[in-house]
Amino acid sequence: MKHPAISFITPLFNQLSETQAMLASLRASLPQELDYELILVDDGSTDGTRAWLATLDDARIRVYLNPHNLGFARSCNAGVALARGTLIGLLNNDLLFAPGWLAPMLAVLHEPGLRAGLVGNVQFRVADGTLDHAGVRLNLNGQFEHIRQFPAYAREAVEVLAVTGACMLLHKADFNAAGGFEECYVNGAEDIDLCLKLREAGKKIYLAPGSRIQHHVSLSRQAVSDRDERNSRALFARWRAEIKRELAREWVMRLSMTEPSDEGQALLNTLTPAFLATPHTAARTLAEAMLQQQEQRWACLLDGAAPDANLAARCNFSGLRFDAALDSFVLTETARLTVNALPCARNLYVCGRTLPCPAGHGLRLHIDINGLQQVQIPLRANTNFNAGLTHPLLLNGAPNVITLRVDLLDAAGQPCGSGHEQVAVGHCVVDEQVIQPG
Repeated sequence: MKHPAISFITPLFNQLSETQAMLASLRASLPQELDYELILVDDGSTDGTRAWLATLDDARIRVYLNPHNLGFARSCNAGVALARGTLIGLLNNDLLFAPGWLAPMLAVLHEPGLRAGLVGNVQFRVADGTLDHAGVRLNLNGQFEHIRQFPAYAREAVEVLAVTGACMLLHKADFNAAGGFEECYVNGAEDIDLCLKLREAGKKIYLAPGSRIQHHVSLSRQAVSDRDERNSRALFARWRAEIKRELAREWVMRLSMTEPSDEGQALLNTLTPAFLATPHTAARTLAEAMLQQQEQRWACLLDGAAPDANLAARCNFSGLRFDAALDSFVLTETARLTVNALPCARNLYVCGRTLPCPAGHGLRLHIDINGLQQVQIPLRANTNFNAGLTHPLLLNGAPNVITLRVDLLDAAGQPCGSGHEQVAVGHCVVDEQVIQPG
């Protein structure tokens, strides 16, 4: 029997009308001379999909029925196991195709100099026509997200970190050599994992900008759930070193940018010149901090982990003296809070009250974290205050030193001396826990 050149594989679970529209558009979009097969893997549909599948009369269409719902990864793997083509096209059932979408992907995959392991394409939302996918990247917070802008320069192939599994093209031999989709994931993260496996094997992931399709995004992508969080956590645990390298690379590029960008700017505004003077070291530190924050969030969300009950015992204040008249602690001039064995924190706040200042004067609190991060916060005289920042930049495996000092400001807002005598510190909040001085 002659084998087809390409096997398209589509997992199905309900959404019969979208499946029918996808199949009609796919058939109409493919060149007449193309030798292909379409493998439809039904994953336990209950909306009449199986009855409809039984009516299909096309020698190029093969149907496989899972015994029960097995999920995206297992369904795709089952389809690939049945495939006779040397190329695999993995397609969601909520896509819409127009003629010309396949050729640019094939051109990229077949270009020898590119070492392409997998090719994705540009996808637009059916609902409003907006661009939804032009590859996948890591944002500066350490989260995978769709690229939603076209490449700056028109090219036939754009190398990207990953592409969505909604529509991807690759050699069957590469899919099998990589072990296919990892079945530990439950309807999420399988596509990024596959891209990372292919990259590890020396292949590259590309976007073919000339290939453009439509996607019913809302049908296959729901609000983030605990299942999605577990998938992400498993992905990060499996690929932590690679993800950290990629995230550090993103931070190096951001630190070297000269044109304005909102991404990461709030954090950049707090970083010290000394820290930024060594951008590659800074990028690695920032990447590790972002990963630690993600891992802490998953521990709280998925494991119910509470903030460290022993944190207060690992904290030590210096540079404060107790003022009996005020019944509070005041700065001797510069105060320090040392926190041991805390790789990340959700917040850091200094809480207290300011005392009366000389007429026409104000105060400004300086918070320095490990010499890496600084914030300056104006304080009004004779009032309570709660000042600090979220997600402070802490060091893993080293004592974290938070330094506090206060400037006295003249009427023009310029420093004119120390304002430490005008500030009484009640406590600090570190990672949601109250840390009392003394």
